[in-house]
Amino acid sequence: MEEDPLDRELDRIRQRRTGQKRFFRGTFDDLTLVVGVIAGIVFFGGMMVLSAGQLAPDSITLDQTLSKTPLDPSGECLDREGEVWINIWGDHDMVVVKSNNAPSDATLVTSHLTPVGGGDPLVSTYTGGSGDIRSEIHLDDSIPEGQYLLSATLYHSDSVDSLDEVDNQSEYESVFDSLTSLSTKQVDVEVKTVETGSLFNRIESKEADVIDDDPRSCYTMEQMGEWGWVLMGAEWVGGRETAMLLGGNAGVPAWWLAFISLGMSIFFLCVQYPLMHRLYHRDADDLLSTAQMRRLIERIITGVADELRCEVDFEQMRLQDRPISIDVIVPYKTTGRTIASPIDVRAEVIKELLEEFAVFGEMRPLQLKVVCTDSNTSADMTSLGPEFFYTGSSSVPLAEDYGHFFSEMSAFGRLDTAVHESLARWFRKHDLVDFGSAVMADEDAVFIRAIYRPVQRFAYFLFKPTYKDLQDDLEDHLSADLMPHLNGRILMVSARNEKSTLADRAIAGRVEQGVNEFTGEAMVAKRGGIAGALLQNPFMGDILSSVEYVAHKNQSRIDRFGYWGLIVFVWIPFMASGVLVGAMLGLVARMPFERVLAACLIGGTAASLTWAYTARGIIEFMERYHAEAVVPVLLFLAVAFTWLKIRDNRIRRREELFRDSMAFFAGASE
Repeated sequence: MEEDPLDRELDRIRQRRTGQKRFFRGTFDDLTLVVGVIAGIVFFGGMMVLSAGQLAPDSITLDQTLSKTPLDPSGECLDREGEVWINIWGDHDMVVVKSNNAPSDATLVTSHLTPVGGGDPLVSTYTGGSGDIRSEIHLDDSIPEGQYLLSATLYHSDSVDSLDEVDNQSEYESVFDSLTSLSTKQVDVEVKTVETGSLFNRIESKEADVIDDDPRSCYTMEQMGEWGWVLMGAEWVGGRETAMLLGGNAGVPAWWLAFISLGMSIFFLCVQYPLMHRLYHRDADDLLSTAQMRRLIERIITGVADELRCEVDFEQMRLQDRPISIDVIVPYKTTGRTIASPIDVRAEVIKELLEEFAVFGEMRPLQLKVVCTDSNTSADMTSLGPEFFYTGSSSVPLAEDYGHFFSEMSAFGRLDTAVHESLARWFRKHDLVDFGSAVMADEDAVFIRAIYRPVQRFAYFLFKPTYKDLQDDLEDHLSADLMPHLNGRILMVSARNEKSTLADRAIAGRVEQGVNEFTGEAMVAKRGGIAGALLQNPFMGDILSSVEYVAHKNQSRIDRFGYWGLIVFVWIPFMASGVLVGAMLGLVARMPFERVLAACLIGGTAASLTWAYTARGIIEFMERYHAEAVVPVLLFLAVAFTWLKIRDNRIRRREELFRDSMAFFAGASE
């Protein structure tokens, strides 16, 4: 008999795919992964060393050197190492004065807020203590709007250990003769009235705008390490724009903002993209056409039907081959030797299909509906009547009732007793509860079906054996115990867990459930190795499925604009969620690995530099027009926009996934 051409094509693809077993093959994507891992170790390890103060923690050489170059548009920073100095800034309705590098013993800070035109100070504060002092001037209704001068002085005393008791003018005058002035600073302060509070509860309050012309202080190595972690956390939570605005508002150098963003982009791109490429990419010759996909499914189902002794109607089998899923309807009939329910048939077909999909690199979700077309069996696998259940079982549909046959055959009665005694020993062996067992026999075969439930607590997570493992063990156990009773008959065994466990569901790499009016269950083939472990966990699987959905929706743009369009797509703020979407988009568009990597690196670098070197300008623009209060709102909106976009993509993808499948299944049923 001549072999089907589709079978020959599938066998060739399978042979090519099964020959690619080595994890590290020395290809360009493997080398990229190695570079990404090394870059991650250096980058994150460097941040740990810096933030822990293990590498020149007080050195400002790096920041001071780069501040003299075009990399830092804010100008040269000021070396304050070992210098006693005062910092003054506005914090909503108060002005904060803080000393730095003060002696560790008795110190005192005085502050005087005086109108620009002259006169007595409207507010004076005296704050004593030891070491560095923080003093605050609160702006109340006694201070009118206008321009003021704020003078602050740091004093030191050698005659006492502490000046904690000094907090007013009289106490200050009593110790004045023992004080030595260490540093003085004067700044302009504008006091204005602004509206604060919630959108529906606005109140007026005073706000201070401090004009300090002193250059920024240079950051130490330890401070840069600490800010590195803050910026990484902000970028992970709210995206690149959130991190850049946060750092720009705090005065972090633009070159450090760009370095942190680029470091994260390079690490995640060079690690995640090779793994994604390994998980999703297939050579053009390995892509299955709809005809090949149908033939592959038919071959797998034929093997399952032979094993379960049922007959599949391939002429009525339906396949919907979509970019985001594969939907299959399998109608079948039972035979005299069928002991598997539609639930068992579906489970076995899914298991075999997903295992073969993994070999062929098919990572689209599979949705399967199995329909038993027997005249005495419901076509809906979830709505079987009680007349099809064996006595003692609350959920086991049977194809035929052999009760009358057993009642008339005493030999079969002895077999039934032996089977139940053997089953009881097997249940005790595995610490299981018998949740409904059935024994049937004829002249050719003995049919045994067991439904079990683990006794173990938290069995969903902790019970390791799958139903397939236990079914094989039960068959070996019964074959040994029932040998004297079989008399040459075939032993057919079926075992099923009454409640699915994590081990049973682990056959699939990822499982998605329909929600609300969109019902169904979609499963993705499980891939082994590092790529499967890292990218098929629930968190990353959910992200990648949404990213893949976005990539499919924008594929027409990349098909039209190609390489340069991908660069722009990655670069434009808010148009794409960083390099991850760009990498997936390149995969969907089947662009060469090297071109996708280059496009994402160029686009990601451009995005990091754009945000890093415009963030401070955005903040200064807002300050110039007294819109500083908008900065927290922008940060919140950036985070909210990112998460709402992810959520919206996830919801739309899931709705499209299950809505079209439900329509397909309903139309086929009609």
